[in-house]
Amino acid sequence: MKIAVPAVAPDLDAQVDRRLGTCAFLLIVDAETMAFEALPGSSSGSARGVAMVVTALQREVDVILAGYLSPRLATTLRENGVEVVTGATGTVRTAISTYLNAGQREREESVGPSHIVSALSRSLHQLTVMLPTLVGVMLLIGLFKTFVSKEVLASLFSGNVVTDTLWGACFGSILAGNAVNSYVIGKGLLDTGVGLAGVTAFIFTWVSVGLVQLPVEISALGARFAIARTVVAFALSIPVALCTAYLVGSVT
Repeated sequence: MKIAVPAVAPDLDAQVDRRLGTCAFLLIVDAETMAFEALPGSSSGSARGVAMVVTALQREVDVILAGYLSPRLATTLRENGVEVVTGATGTVRTAISTYLNAGQREREESVGPSHIVSALSRSLHQLTVMLPTLVGVMLLIGLFKTFVSKEVLASLFSGNVVTDTLWGACFGSILAGNAVNSYVIGKGLLDTGVGLAGVTAFIFTWVSVGLVQLPVEISALGARFAIARTVVAFALSIPVALCTAYLVGSVT
């Protein structure tokens, strides 16, 4: 049996690298002899995860042990007959030993009661760890909503389409909330004379950016993903808002 494990160094006693796509090395280990081949991590930018999956498939591995694997990559591996096990920690040697000692019953992916209880337990633990940050985020959102009124926001918009769009995107990014609240505030801004482009940018970033909730997103999904998603969402809000205002203006 061949087991692939992402690692921080080319050694069985190296720590398991958390993500397959960003690992420094991928160790291909023979489970019977513990002989291994250390392959350097891919440097092909955003496609590194795909490149490492291709490498694993080319080496005909039977199992991949990793701390985390994106659902897309995991599905690709399973479709090609590779067993995927996440949550691996410790050294590569320890992770493999734990896997081999777990037994077939625990390794099989199932939806049985024990599997559900285990998943719920892990979820509860993660929620407990994140709870202080979540509480802080909710308090911060409440403070913003209390001290920054619709009137204050409306006074900052000058009527210039470009600057209003930028202001709307900036304030929406800070004052994160749900879509329902954004519609109410957006209607209020329109009533006070704020242009459609600025309101659209506000609503877009209010729902999709949310800087105050970024710490929670980082702790749950990783800094690289969270920051990249936030930047892309903010950048897209500008053209989306301008196009929306133009199209609505053309229709009406």
